[in-house]
Amino acid sequence: MKYKGLISRSAIAVSLCSSMPVLAQDAPPQTAAAEPGQTIIVTGTRRTDRTVAESPTPIDVYSGVELQKQGTADMNQVIQNLVPSFSVARYAIGDGSSFVRPPNLRGLAPDQTLVMINGKRMHRSALVQIGANAQSAGAHSADLAQVPAIAVRAVEVLRDGASAQYGSDAIAGVINMTLRDDTDGISGYARYGQFYRGDGEDYQLALNGGFKLGDSGFINISGEYVNAAKTSRGVTRAGAHLLAQEQPTIGVPALAQRYGNPAMESYRFFVNGGFDLGDDSSVYFFGNYGHSFQEESFNYRQSVNTSGVDIEGNSFGKNGIFNDYFTDFDNTLPGIQTGAAGGNVYAPNDYEVTTRDYTQVATCSDPLVQNWSCVYPGGFTPIFFGKIDDISGTVGYKGKLGFGLNYDISGSYGQSTLRYTMNGTMNPSLGITSPNEFYLGKLEQRETLINADFSYPWEVGFASPVTIAFGGQYFRESYELGLGDAASYAIGQYTGNLVFHQDGTPVLNADGSQLSVTLPVGANGFPGYGPAIAGESSRNSKGLYIDIEGDVTEQLSFGIAGRYEHLSDFGNSTTGKFSARYAVVPDIVALRGTVATGFRAPTPGQVNSSSIATGFNPGNPNAIESMTLPVTSPVAAFLGATPLKPEESVSFSLGSVFTPAPGFTLSIDYYNIKVKDRIGTSGTFEITNDQRPTLQSLGLANYATVNEVQFLTNAFDTRTQGVDVVGSYRFATDTMGSFSTTLAFNYNKTKVIARDPDIVSDVRVAQLEKTLPKTRVILTENWNSGPFSVLARMNWYGKYTQTDDGPVSQTFGSEFVFDFESSYEVNDNFTLSVGVQNLFSNYPDKYSNTKGTLGPVYGSTGGRFTGDIYPDVSPFGFNGGFWYGKVGFKF
Repeated sequence: MKYKGLISRSAIAVSLCSSMPVLAQDAPPQTAAAEPGQTIIVTGTRRTDRTVAESPTPIDVYSGVELQKQGTADMNQVIQNLVPSFSVARYAIGDGSSFVRPPNLRGLAPDQTLVMINGKRMHRSALVQIGANAQSAGAHSADLAQVPAIAVRAVEVLRDGASAQYGSDAIAGVINMTLRDDTDGISGYARYGQFYRGDGEDYQLALNGGFKLGDSGFINISGEYVNAAKTSRGVTRAGAHLLAQEQPTIGVPALAQRYGNPAMESYRFFVNGGFDLGDDSSVYFFGNYGHSFQEESFNYRQSVNTSGVDIEGNSFGKNGIFNDYFTDFDNTLPGIQTGAAGGNVYAPNDYEVTTRDYTQVATCSDPLVQNWSCVYPGGFTPIFFGKIDDISGTVGYKGKLGFGLNYDISGSYGQSTLRYTMNGTMNPSLGITSPNEFYLGKLEQRETLINADFSYPWEVGFASPVTIAFGGQYFRESYELGLGDAASYAIGQYTGNLVFHQDGTPVLNADGSQLSVTLPVGANGFPGYGPAIAGESSRNSKGLYIDIEGDVTEQLSFGIAGRYEHLSDFGNSTTGKFSARYAVVPDIVALRGTVATGFRAPTPGQVNSSSIATGFNPGNPNAIESMTLPVTSPVAAFLGATPLKPEESVSFSLGSVFTPAPGFTLSIDYYNIKVKDRIGTSGTFEITNDQRPTLQSLGLANYATVNEVQFLTNAFDTRTQGVDVVGSYRFATDTMGSFSTTLAFNYNKTKVIARDPDIVSDVRVAQLEKTLPKTRVILTENWNSGPFSVLARMNWYGKYTQTDDGPVSQTFGSEFVFDFESSYEVNDNFTLSVGVQNLFSNYPDKYSNTKGTLGPVYGSTGGRFTGDIYPDVSPFGFNGGFWYGKVGFKF
């Protein structure tokens, strides 16, 4: 899809970012050439002299150079290529999860990892994840893709619980992105690439400019434009394949639906700046504006039954959306039959609402017949669009008082808006006059944050001053579901209604029951947000913390933190953390460990999230209408939902750090994280016809057509255990240049240790425990010599299992994926690079036809009923190899 007015909107975005108050923190001196373990960190500590190797908690630091030496513009993918305990899937047909990808750190939910920019909390995305994997379903987290790599000086990944230090969401860890603050001119790069298959063309232009503001200030501005075409890695649906052979003139699409990456166009801007005011004080600001527009394909809707069978003996029927209705039940047309029960009824084609034998045939020219196959003769595939607007700004004032007290006062605002549209579909309940394009409504998350942070180095006679940090926070967040077009959610006359004659007498079925029309409600594929679910909710919280750390001796250091919060909707919470490090052999061997508690309250978005989607299960031609209801819904309560409550966690870790030689660091850490009352989606509840009258009495608009219902729940506890091993070695030679080697290993296992089996099914347990690989290894080699540099990376992903209702499952094998980039510095201004991701174009295992697996796979097409070949839960995607060329420049 093309953009109109791109230049003018870009200009507006630049002006917004330049004028908006935004926030910053002193950036650590991180460069690509820093010695392993000796980089100064700012995450997980309030000290200003702590290095990676000296940290009592495991932390990884990646420079901006490492972030940019990749062939992707998605920060989720960038971090996954570097951090083995970080995983993100690419959903082919995942509703909003295809647009806002949910990542998992240490196998936990995305919103159990706190994301910060310049040490300040990043606002959440507007999307509450529903279409994602079990670890992510129900999560409400930040959108990492909003941050372009060129804007970042360094990323610090704290792999440890830190709720007591930073507040809610820091159960699995913290990702802190420090923005660039250099002032040495303009730099950037232009990249073009595509997949080996010849699709997914990807254009990226990234620019950064750093400038001095007078004698005491600076401003650094980054911008990025990305245009990525869609990919296709599926086949046509089996039913469409046979129907196209039988009726080649009705317009069945050659590829009835597409499985692959969404098409995407985006531009994003960041600004970071500040002024030194003298007397050890300064003001700072930073912020962003991002806009993206993405397109994904939904499932194909078959319009006509196949008359025969395919080579495997399968026939395929239309899926229920194309059922026809006559609009006059009062004998106004010739040939109307009188039923045995006395009711005059007419039903064209093969729609079987009664046991009578109907012979009348509907035609497209008959104005009294609702014949949907006249609108879409060859069937239709809804196309789903998501438009994201993301904006934030922070301004702060910091300094040091004469007696040594450091202070940092800041305020920030963040907002994420996701608007949905869809075309190539219809609202069946409105009849054949239904629109085929819909605005479905919006999701919007708004956050206001005020922080006051203080620290003081207290000399008490220890080996170092004891740093005492304390402060407070005020946080307000609001979540809004905005109305869609009226037609997108309308309950038309052709569904959920008892049918009457003009004289008021009921139209009867053969068994004497009254005829009821039950066609799907709302825009087919994703009904819009209507008045019943639209609205706004909010909450505020206030918190106080204290954080004390220091070196008791040259060998023993400690840290202790505590936090108290009061939430307007969930009351009070208290969390704590204790950490320690002991140098067994100074500068060579150290032991470290932490014990921490965590707390994360459900967001207003999670409490009030609601959605309806139409999908298909493999092997079943009929559409499945699935609903996710808020726990406040009477229908959810009827099915067993209870009000959400906060998650609570207890975690501990034990590890060791080895620095046996210059340039060499090795860390080994074990972690154990128990989460009580974990928030996620329930199992799906199949709706029976006996329940529909109750659903109607409870006010459910689509009571007559809904097939499955789920809701968010706290009905399970998990324990996640694992081991992280990270080794780095850097050395230089006189003749062969310098080498930097990193080996990172993660083993991670999640176990559901308690649950309500009526809410969390065996299938959901299997999904929580087995969807992500337990083992991951990353080996990276960087070589530099004069103008030449080479990066080679190996990723190894362990096996994983996908489980669906049935229950059926399939285990997919482990896989190696290799990346490579080679660069040549032409002169001081230009660098040329070529690279590949997934060098040998490895794909995940295909779906199997073995009994009990996720098939069947049709020999006539090579794919499942829905046309997919590969699992979209694959941790390394399903698109194969990708090559790119890049031109870097600086002036």
